[in-house]
Amino acid sequence: MMTEKKESKMTPYFIINAAIYSLFFFLAAGSGPGAYAGTNDAASPEYGFGEKTEVEIMKEKPREAKIGVLGDMSGELSRFGKEAANGAELAADEVNGKGGIRGKEFDLLIFDTAGSVAGARVGVETFLKHRAVAVVGAATSEVSFAANKMINDNQLPLISSGSRRRLGDTGPYNYRNSLTDSNGVSSMVDFIQQKRPWKKFALFSSVVNDYSIQLNAVFKMELIKRNLQIIDEYYIWSHGMDSVIPGERGVEAQIKKMIKNPPDAIVYTGGDEEGVKLVTEMKKLGLKIPVIGCEDLMTEAFTELGKDAEGTLVFSGFDVNSKLPRTEAFVKNYTERFGQTPTIMAALAYDSLHILAIALEKAESLRPSHVRAALMNIDKYQGVTGITSIGSTREADKTAFIFELRKTGHEYGFEYIHGGK
Repeated sequence: MMTEKKESKMTPYFIINAAIYSLFFFLAAGSGPGAYAGTNDAASPEYGFGEKTEVEIMKEKPREAKIGVLGDMSGELSRFGKEAANGAELAADEVNGKGGIRGKEFDLLIFDTAGSVAGARVGVETFLKHRAVAVVGAATSEVSFAANKMINDNQLPLISSGSRRRLGDTGPYNYRNSLTDSNGVSSMVDFIQQKRPWKKFALFSSVVNDYSIQLNAVFKMELIKRNLQIIDEYYIWSHGMDSVIPGERGVEAQIKKMIKNPPDAIVYTGGDEEGVKLVTEMKKLGLKIPVIGCEDLMTEAFTELGKDAEGTLVFSGFDVNSKLPRTEAFVKNYTERFGQTPTIMAALAYDSLHILAIALEKAESLRPSHVRAALMNIDKYQGVTGITSIGSTREADKTAFIFELRKTGHEYGFEYIHGGK
């Protein structure tokens, strides 16, 4: 049941609401999640993915010229879903404006998960019912994980656009178009070794932030691999952790430990709020140590530290101010179309749809196995989020954009300085 139909400038697209559609769909299909597994539309899982003979592949029914967008459009994290939908819509119009895919314009189906696991599963079933050939997924957990088995059992390629979780290992039809932590960290350390004299590092992470712990481990391995010295490791502990002495839990206590043996730079992997405290406490103690982090520090609160945080280096997967013609055109068209500057999530969804279009154009047919094989052959696609290849684990392989907090005119801001082309 289509609850709303909109006409974009070129591409017909439909918004399907999970709450209304789910009852209709379950009654029509006669079953719940997994209804399509093992039908003629998809090879049975026991065949083994990626190991089929051409005879087995030819038994698959070709899908139709429809691409889905799966995300939260109305719930707590609707910003991510809407940004993904906007980026995909803009790309779809560009592709259809040049003749579509395989000489035919395609439809864009946008499904609102409402931020729920059930909504994501109904969304995948909806795309299967409409015989969609592939899906662009927003960077929210219900999209990334809720329907993994259904996606793979039914051979429906999904490209997650912006997820920080490694998804390629979850199945042969699950792809991720994001800057991986390993690529981001490797790009950053490359730059430091080429452009900065730093040799001694302190690692600073937050134990209450899963991503901070994850990223800290990647930095640690990369620094060790490059024979760079890690002189100490510091942690921001939860105030509720009784096993840690109260005076040792906060940022202040950790910074005091650095006075006797200060590092050349601090690798900080937490959020911006604690990052502000980190720089503020260093200033109180007369320490001026460069900070290295990720795009989580590219916020107004951290930027307002100004001179105190000058020289902070971060990596990201997108430069909205890039002077590359393809990026300038994307930013201009997106801003005119949606009345706001594109975020990295919108940019990744835009690139993901273009990547799908290339794969579908080159695939032997629109049979799932042929589409999957074409996706695996994506190599050096020049997108707005950098040059992208699909690796053997279905993770995007790309180089990070490096930014430095600098003063330009009378204001401080993060300025692009290296990489990401």
